[in-house]
Amino acid sequence: MMEFFLSPTFWKTVLASTTPVMLATLAANMMTKSGIFNLAIEGTMLICALTGVIASAFTQNLWVGCLTAVVMGVFISFVFGYFALVMKGAMNACGVAVNLIATGGTVFVLVMLTGSKANSSALKSLTFPVVNIPVIKDIPVLGTIFSGQNLVTYIAWGIVAVTAWMLYKTKLGINIRAVGENPAAAKAAGLSVLKHQFAALAICGISCAFGGMYLSMGALKSFTTGMVAGRGYMSLAMDAMSQGNPIVGCLSSLLYGFSDTITVYLQLYSKIDLKLIEAFPYLFIILVLVIIQSIRKMVARRKEKLASLEQLRSQQAA
Repeated sequence: MMEFFLSPTFWKTVLASTTPVMLATLAANMMTKSGIFNLAIEGTMLICALTGVIASAFTQNLWVGCLTAVVMGVFISFVFGYFALVMKGAMNACGVAVNLIATGGTVFVLVMLTGSKANSSALKSLTFPVVNIPVIKDIPVLGTIFSGQNLVTYIAWGIVAVTAWMLYKTKLGINIRAVGENPAAAKAAGLSVLKHQFAALAICGISCAFGGMYLSMGALKSFTTGMVAGRGYMSLAMDAMSQGNPIVGCLSSLLYGFSDTITVYLQLYSKIDLKLIEAFPYLFIILVLVIIQSIRKMVARRKEKLASLEQLRSQQAA
């Protein structure tokens, strides 16, 4: 068992499994920082996964497919934003609506184009290449883990780094956080709340697009019905763990990648029912989230008690 966990191949798979959830978590982080609760991440990823496949198949150009999926991701996020922010609809309801449309709509389009409800294997879509990093690929262990990943995996880490820098080091990022923390104060200071929330939605859409494309044009070679498989919802749990911080969110996503890779071991070496094994990553993340939230509450209560004691002592001294 230990040989399995110490194998460089295991950790390479962890990084690969982390990629779509990390991108979805980044999308959720942006929503939290801008004061938006977006349940539509799941549906946006699903639609973009199919969009990239269709566009690349019909144009036979990978980058046209990529750009089309990104535009679709931003468009869906803006549609959600229009109904949730401009029209003042319930954010939960708007998110659920997008997810329902995505679930049924992708199947409808798939049947219309291929005649199949299951997958897009009839379409000759293109895929993102695997990248071998010079020098690093020749280093034992590290080369196995970090080199030879899909191009989207490296793009994902780049997007996380750039977004984290933008949020904390640029005027736009500071304004987005200000809008999310206190919209009334931001508006009083002359900031356009809607403008900055839509900027965050654009980044959310881009992240969802790459997350979806990784699944249909990276990890797999075609689109499969329901292939996002709850990763968009899991990103909300990662967001809660990280409290909206993209770097912490990225590290939290590794927990999902770790638990998802463990399922491979369980399928090979255990007699546990397959359905229960498939549920393991989700159960694991929920358990970790409950533990983290419990610890945070304990720390908060302790701080409150200490503050009360300090206040009591100062009153007695007076």
